[in-house]
Amino acid sequence: MANGMGSLFVGSSGVRSSQDALNTVANNLANLSTAGYVRQQVVFRDVEYNNISYAKNGYKKLTGLGTSIGELVHARDIFLDKAFRQENGRRSYYEASFEAVDEVQTLFNELEGTAFQQIINGPGLDTEEGESLWHAFQEWSKNPSDTVNQNLVIQKASLFVSRAYAVYKGITNYQSNINGQISQNIDTINDYAKRIYELNNRVAAIEAGGRETAMNERDERDYLIDQLSSYGSISYSEDINGVMEVQFEGETLVNEMNYYEIGKKTDRMTGYITPYWPHLSNEEAGRYVEVLDFTRKICTEYNTDVGSLKALVQARGTGITNYNDINNIDPDLYDATTGLSVMENTLAEFDQLVHGIAKQINDLLVPNKVQDTITVDNGDGTYTRYHNVKVLDTEHCYVGADGKLPPQELFTRTGCDRYTKVTDVEGNDYYIYNEEDYNDSVGMTINGKTYKIYDMENGATVTRFKLKDDNVTEEILDNTQPYLPWNKEDNEKYTRQVISGQTLWVLNDNYTYDTSVQYTVAELHINENLKKQVTSLPYINPEHEIAYDLGAKISELWEEKTLTINPRFSTAYNFSDYYQEMIGEVAIIGEMYNSTAESLDGAVREIDNGRDGVIGVSSEEELTKMIKYQNAYNASSRYIQTVSDMIEALVTGLGA
Repeated sequence: MANGMGSLFVGSSGVRSSQDALNTVANNLANLSTAGYVRQQVVFRDVEYNNISYAKNGYKKLTGLGTSIGELVHARDIFLDKAFRQENGRRSYYEASFEAVDEVQTLFNELEGTAFQQIINGPGLDTEEGESLWHAFQEWSKNPSDTVNQNLVIQKASLFVSRAYAVYKGITNYQSNINGQISQNIDTINDYAKRIYELNNRVAAIEAGGRETAMNERDERDYLIDQLSSYGSISYSEDINGVMEVQFEGETLVNEMNYYEIGKKTDRMTGYITPYWPHLSNEEAGRYVEVLDFTRKICTEYNTDVGSLKALVQARGTGITNYNDINNIDPDLYDATTGLSVMENTLAEFDQLVHGIAKQINDLLVPNKVQDTITVDNGDGTYTRYHNVKVLDTEHCYVGADGKLPPQELFTRTGCDRYTKVTDVEGNDYYIYNEEDYNDSVGMTINGKTYKIYDMENGATVTRFKLKDDNVTEEILDNTQPYLPWNKEDNEKYTRQVISGQTLWVLNDNYTYDTSVQYTVAELHINENLKKQVTSLPYINPEHEIAYDLGAKISELWEEKTLTINPRFSTAYNFSDYYQEMIGEVAIIGEMYNSTAESLDGAVREIDNGRDGVIGVSSEEELTKMIKYQNAYNASSRYIQTVSDMIEALVTGLGA
């Protein structure tokens, strides 16, 4: 009878184990489409055995008590997880980088139905009749006095400026768009960090007794780490309590004690956000520990090409650039600043093209020369002496129909006129050119330290003095200093410093260039006077004849090789070739990003497929197991029924 009752227990254990296995299969099927879910697998084990007796040969005679669920397997392949997260982050970096480049290509390839190239096209390129600025000057050169031709120049110059500004706004607007994505990425990373911290606490609490495994919490946490890997370089480790410590870009993001949010340092001028670590920074002192490190070369070898956050910050850059950011810049400094960002670099190269066209045309229409010295009576007993300044070349300049000086330039700046008129002590009039606010510093190394100083020998300077002793002796009131007519008191470009006995004018590190006095896309306009009176466009030479040669000179500008792409290249290009080279450079970078992203996408898919083989749920496999466990359940039920019938027969027989 005892053996009979034990047999019922064996059958009961089979029913229970099969039921638990069916529940596990049902749970797997229910989570077939749940992101991050890891399939659960049951492992059966024998329940303990009873020792009945010993045989003569020394072996025990044992009777089993059935089966039970020995383990619920929740397996992951840590090597595949690590490989997936690494390649996923790298893929995200190149995908985000390609999207930025692709946007730049879109802006240049097609703008309101007309490619920008057609606006500037030179000879040898197909273009619509009369569409380009070059074509307008070609027509003008045939008869510069013809108002129809003058109108055509004004019209195409206006089109050139408006389309250039549209490209400029498109790029800067996309920079703002990227800035918004950066903000969203930071918010998402912070949300992930907070949730991982909460899950750490839940895992530790559930598993503290040593009897349960927090499978659902672990699944969600692993899934969040998978997602986090696409935003930056991560590393992680789990302690004996089941707490996952996560590092993001080399700094702790989550640990047992806390999670550390990424802050947003916002530039007051641009509104651009830079991610930083608030808990490591001293904000009151203005010292910030930034999340991303761009001082190391970005490449796979150094594992620095990881994460969409880094790609977005890099693509956006730190500000809005122009030609001044690649003109007269040290190549290494260029690589670490403007050259690092595809948006900043493209904007600067494009602005350099527009600047070159506008300035070179202006310099032919209204030419300058260098004047050694101009002494001006200030009317208060003091004098100002200008040295080495550019002035209007009145002997060789052209004028419009009104014959007035100074002549009208075609392209103007928002912040200043082209000239400032002065009269020297001898009664001669000069029109001093208001030089652009450009990088006019040169490097000088003194005692091993390099300074950016103003080139006093070659640059324009000014001295203020007064006369003594019957106009024979001069008393210097101010030492010779850079001539900066647009310099602002709250934004001084140079400061006078005495270094190793030398008096030098040193460029302020935090100087902000005044774009309003530059021929840059953002500040470029067509001369309003010319719009009102087109005959004011210079076309009469000093001999009072129609300047046919001027039209030819301007047309020939398109053939002159005057522009280099950036500080890393010394090859000079004409306007048309420069544009093609610039676009080609963007296309090459875009193709590199795209091909790398596609290659990594295939690698990520392959690794993920390998992971699915370990952790993924297969409906066919689970249904097969369901049938098996159902049959086992039915078999155990029939076994119990059979044993029950036997016991009943025995009991009934004994009673008879």
